[in-house]
Amino acid sequence: MTRATILIPAHDEAEVIGRTLWYLSRGLPLDQVRVVVIANGCTDATAARARAALPQAVVIETDRAGKCHALNLGYEAAATGAPVVCLDADLDVTAEAVAALIAPLAEGRALAACGQMDVDTSGVSPAVRVFYQGWRTNPYFARGKFGGLFALSPEGAARVFPLPEITADDEFIRRSFAPTEIAFVAGCRFVARAPRTLASLVRVRRRSLRGAREVARMGKASPERGSGRTMILRALGAPANLWPVAVFLGVSVWVRVSLMRDRTGAAPRWERDLTTRVEG
Repeated sequence: MTRATILIPAHDEAEVIGRTLWYLSRGLPLDQVRVVVIANGCTDATAARARAALPQAVVIETDRAGKCHALNLGYEAAATGAPVVCLDADLDVTAEAVAALIAPLAEGRALAACGQMDVDTSGVSPAVRVFYQGWRTNPYFARGKFGGLFALSPEGAARVFPLPEITADDEFIRRSFAPTEIAFVAGCRFVARAPRTLASLVRVRRRSLRGAREVARMGKASPERGSGRTMILRALGAPANLWPVAVFLGVSVWVRVSLMRDRTGAAPRWERDLTTRVEG
């Protein structure tokens, strides 16, 4: 019996897909978990490296680039009646973390589940490191990080799939559920690597904000309000956080202003961080 399907959309991820699958496959019961890698619009050896790293994985190739399209293709190959786990191709997560993530779904306690993201800031610029020190104080993370890695029950997946062609797929899915329908699994932790330069960080934040605004225009408002004010008030009580919070909010304002200055919407739809795409 298949306990879950793990969908991994991958666009030109030859440098990191092997590392991701290596972390994931240690202790993973491959007779019970289906891993589906969707190599979309790749111009490198993503598919070949995925097959080499995990021969048991189902590897789907499509010439059409796009994360939502890739996830839709993967969902078509998912096991019927089992939870679906969505995992970005550049994250480190263990089989134990995935098992913890799907537990509340298998028990019928939630329609979606998320864990906690740890950000690796080794090798980044000082400004990026300070930004993430402030980022960690955001009250949003008290309920985990719904992005990069999350799981959906069969009923939850049926609610959101097929996904529309949007930038912020994670945010679209998160806002498709009430907070009470999402379980935060503290025992599920995964690692993301921070952009190494401030310029790359800004590109990623621009994409994130642009995507969130697109989702809001679809009528899916964010349940969070006033997190910046809360961060400032908390920092006043913990002076060591004042500078990191100021940097975090400063970058956030910079990103908003830069989007306002986009004249024709000609900015790239997918502003990607390439500084962390190093062989691993």
